[in-house]
Amino acid sequence: MKFRLAIVAVSAAFLSACTTASIASNPLQARWNGKSAGSFFAAYGPPISDSGGALGATQYTWRGGFRGGRPCVVELTVDKSYSITSIRAVSDRVDPKGGPSHCEKTLDAD
Repeated sequence: MKFRLAIVAVSAAFLSACTTASIASNPLQARWNGKSAGSFFAAYGPPISDSGGALGATQYTWRGGFRGGRPCVVELTVDKSYSITSIRAVSDRVDPKGGPSHCEKTLDAD
């Protein structure tokens, strides 16, 4: 019994170490997950900050698309191959008419 438990624990550890693009749960993720971070930054400008993460991943913070003095701010997680594995809006504005948000419009995700 202990052997089976050990095998399950080791298998779970190996599986949790795998990095994959997350399932798109919003238009930003649907547009950018799996794409090159180089394409993103070439189109919209460089990030304002970055920090190293687990397994060689890097988290970038990007700010742009100023409208009415307020920017769109997103965080991108990028893997070792420079592919975007996650993107989320940190500062965004919802369209009061129910349309795409400010970040979705700015980053061509609408």
